[in-house]
Amino acid sequence: MKWKIGLIASLGLSLVSISEASASLSTSYQFNGTGNWTIDGTGGTNAVTRNLEVSIPEGSTVEKAFLYSSMWSTSGPPVMPTVVLDGITYSTEFNNLGAFQPLPTTVPNFYLGAWRTDVTPQVATKVGGGSASPFSFSVDSETPDTNVDGEVLAVIYSNPLEQERTIAFLDGFSETTGDSATVNFAEPIDPTVAGFEALLSLGIGFGFQPGGQVSQVDINGDRLTSSAGGQDDGIPFGVGNGGLITVGGTGDSPSLPDPFASATSIRTDDEYYDLALGSFLSAGDTALLVETLNPSNDDNIFFLGLNITAEGDVCVGPECEKVPEPSSILGLLTFGILGAGVKLKKK
Repeated sequence: MKWKIGLIASLGLSLVSISEASASLSTSYQFNGTGNWTIDGTGGTNAVTRNLEVSIPEGSTVEKAFLYSSMWSTSGPPVMPTVVLDGITYSTEFNNLGAFQPLPTTVPNFYLGAWRTDVTPQVATKVGGGSASPFSFSVDSETPDTNVDGEVLAVIYSNPLEQERTIAFLDGFSETTGDSATVNFAEPIDPTVAGFEALLSLGIGFGFQPGGQVSQVDINGDRLTSSAGGQDDGIPFGVGNGGLITVGGTGDSPSLPDPFASATSIRTDDEYYDLALGSFLSAGDTALLVETLNPSNDDNIFFLGLNITAEGDVCVGPECEKVPEPSSILGLLTFGILGAGVKLKKK
């Protein structure tokens, strides 16, 4: 069984609900069901590689595919880009994810931002029902090419042979005071169960390492990393702008970095994490809190992906609260009905 954001149960109650709070990152798509994701990134005009890889096994159906373009500008918020992906041009279809001014800055009109467009029809047509071999999507051109740091292709697919998962794509820009997202589970989890996964992917633009440009992530109050952000999907150190991008996914290791290590190379942190490998989650947990912050105020977390082998829902912002579990709601309803019956009998 699967559903997307906003499904209302037949009882007229939302058993698993979305609550949007003030935050620059917001949920663009959520999937619940048997499936998985594939995510890849490539740098802009200065990058060595210009292809985005999609790995989708046979027997799959593409549910959603987003193309992101990460940008920088010295003349105000970045303008809408034009990107040619595997021969198809996208321009007016892009949605602005917002922009911010890094602090401190010596350039008054310097901004970082990103754009997103839905490329599901193109990806679904090429992928079909999937394959044992990966698919390659070329990035043929970008405009304005000097202001694009690169692209990310994020795809969710369903497959009956996969585990039941909650997968969510969040996007926007880095709030200077930080961002947060909470996954509320439908029932308590047990991360000790064989095959349990809790994957986190970050897409970061204009990151430059080693160079002091870092973002940090806390999970349920504990530090996951202090060295996120770099250009391992773009260009090597010392080349310059036009390829400063990274995203956790294809070619990256989900092993956990030293939580307080400094970024000594572009591979200090792969921006891809399996939270089940650490002690962030415990049996009986009913929620997972992700908090991000860019203390150097000079790179942009424009994408956050969550992929967990449990039924849940994503709530964005610092005011999020744990939603009641379906069993609790039904229990309250039953209790209320029984109570009404008792009162009637007393009358």
